Amino acid sequence: MEGTTKTPLEEFIELYSQIKDKFAELPTVLTKLSSYSGDIVKENTDLKSKHKEIEDKFTKLKAEYETKDQSIEEALKEANQYKVKFESVEDQMKGLRKMYEEMSQERAEEIDIQDLLAIYTVLFEKVFAANPHTKILLLLQGVSDKEEWTRDELVKTTGFTPAAIIRSLHDLRNSGIVETDDSATKVKLIKKLA
Repeated sequence: MEGTTKTPLEEFIELYSQIKDKFAELPTVLTKLSSYSGDIVKENTDLKSKHKEIEDKFTKLKAEYETKDQSIEEALKEANQYKVKFESVEDQMKGLRKMYEEMSQERAEEIDIQDLLAIYTVLFEKVFAANPHTKILLLLQGVSDKEEWTRDELVKTTGFTPAAIIRSLHDLRNSGIVETDDSATKVKLIKKLA
């Protein structure tokens, strides 16, 4: 029996007996693999879902960051523009201030009393003379023989409307310059200038 060779059928039977027990375990192994496969698929799905959430959050945060970064850039750019404008205005103000100081010094040296009186005369004659307050005071001050005037006389003499005369008389009375009766029909200068 030294060289007994086995027939293919014998080899198959021997091989079958060796793996027969293994075949019996195969359904259990397949069930376990199927279970593991389901767990793996579920875990894979969960991971994909979490990955999608993280990508969405990242995209959202990136967009917010870019928006805020852009807003900050715009605010800085605007602040720089205002700073440049402010510096420009400040420089102009310095120039104006210097020019004003120079002109003030020159004018202080040039203006004498005659010039000052000429300015006051022009202001009084051209600007304030058109004011009913001024005309009333000039009349009351200038006429020495008449101390009391009626409202109608003032209207006729000055050429202003009765309403303007009444308003002016009330203003002068409230300032303590003239005395009037209750209805402001008569007016008298409190103190005449010498």
